Amino acid sequence: MKPKYPLFSEVVLLHDIPTHNLKRGSVATVVEQYVATEQQQYGYSLEGFNVPNVTVEVDESQVTSTEQWQKEMEILEKLHRLSVVKLVHLESYIEKLLNEELTDLPKVS
Repeated sequence: MKPKYPLFSEVVLLHDIPTHNLKRGSVATVVEQYVATEQQQYGYSLEGFNVPNVTVEVDESQVTSTEQWQKEMEILEKLHRLSVVKLVHLESYIEKLLNEELTDLPKVS
């Protein structure tokens, strides 16, 4: 398995990192990749948070691509414009999709 984010790619934090005063949505650059053996996923060293001399180490699950972040923000913006009635319909539809996805999983014998 290879790292999801190549060196020098931009990523976005999915969670706050209070120790460095970094907020969810902060953009950084991948400057190092390594296998985080405890979690069996890749880890990254990130820099460039508009904070000089700060390097932060994160697991792959703590970041996303800038493209994915942008898509999610566009969807959230659209959700905020929906009426309450439409939100109820949307929630019901999402539940239906999630249930279909669970029933589509292959059976393990």
